[in-house]
Amino acid sequence: MPGKKRAITAYVQFLLNHFPCVAILGARQVGKSTLLKQLLPDAPFYDLEDFQTSEKINEDPAFFLSQHTQSLVFDEAQLCPTLFSALRVQIDKNRTQNGQFLLSGSSSPTLIQQISESLAGRIALIELSPFLWNESWDHPISDFYTHITQQNIQALDTLPHLYPLNQCVTSCFHGGYPDPFLNRHKPDYAQEWMKNYFETYIQRDIRQLFPGLNNDAYRKFIRMLATASGEIIRHSEFARSIGVSEPTIRQYFDIAEGTFLWRRIPAFDRSSQKRLIKSPKGHIRDSGLSLFLQNIGSLDSFTHHHAFGRLWESAVTEQIIKGFQTLSKPIQYSYYRTKNQAEIDLIIEGNFGCIPIEIKSASLTRHNQLLALKEFVTEYSCPIGILINQSTKVERLSEKIIQIPVTCL
Repeated sequence: MPGKKRAITAYVQFLLNHFPCVAILGARQVGKSTLLKQLLPDAPFYDLEDFQTSEKINEDPAFFLSQHTQSLVFDEAQLCPTLFSALRVQIDKNRTQNGQFLLSGSSSPTLIQQISESLAGRIALIELSPFLWNESWDHPISDFYTHITQQNIQALDTLPHLYPLNQCVTSCFHGGYPDPFLNRHKPDYAQEWMKNYFETYIQRDIRQLFPGLNNDAYRKFIRMLATASGEIIRHSEFARSIGVSEPTIRQYFDIAEGTFLWRRIPAFDRSSQKRLIKSPKGHIRDSGLSLFLQNIGSLDSFTHHHAFGRLWESAVTEQIIKGFQTLSKPIQYSYYRTKNQAEIDLIIEGNFGCIPIEIKSASLTRHNQLLALKEFVTEYSCPIGILINQSTKVERLSEKIIQIPVTCL
């Protein structure tokens, strides 16, 4: 993957120019090592998954760091816990020198704790996700995100198409992990990759991070989680199905979220007049892995699957959230559903106000399907309401409702 340009690159370079240390977090196999080498190609690179390298640094990390005057790169830094206190001492010798260290880490619960204890105020954190759809096809990132955060709502009317619809559907099916996507024309390989990725996650990552965890129960939980992508989460139902306690299920959700496998979408709760659903929903963050876990093994079976609409909604939701995060555009996100079944798939909030987004897998959307969107825009004085579907053109459906084809994202 040496030639792949990641949309996050410019922002990481900015952070290196303004902080002594930068850490790139993310799931395994999303391209962190490749990005580290692209960012600081001339810096010494230390892979801490290599036992000899990790042992050498662990023996005396302070001495190791003192022997270098240039920037250093540490891959999978959570595997060398003694490194963090030594980094703090080394950074404090020259706090004004930025870009001294670039780290990556896959196990966020462990890494975040180590960083908060040792490097608070000295380090910038940023997450690298699997490929965005535009990255998969080497297209520029959409102006959708900057238009919204810069409150340039009128400019949404002129968003261009970035790619054909079939590329969006292909990306949704294969997901964004670089290796299986780049080998998508070898379906047996891609399926084998997913199988080994999942087994490594369960047997190595989870076993190392949470040695007392019941791996068999957690494995069942993850597979059940995949079938629940896009649905409201009821912890008691998960607990009964898997045969564990509700507190254990809540721990499982925390682990899945903390290891970048699952994204929790909280419920919108600002209304004091309507009875709102308060339980969260969520989805497996990589659509390709989600489909693998549900035994959906071909593009045709995916597009004809009874849950295609829900799976598509989850994948597009993830693209939108990752798009804002990649460009370091801070947002809060939630979903909206009333006890009367009025529903909006995604609510985003930021300096631009509050914007509801409805996601459909069809090319045409009937006006009666947009009643909740229109009512929400009026009730919360939103600058715009957005419908994302598989249509062919950007179109104003009313003064404050705009249709944006998914190919413009």
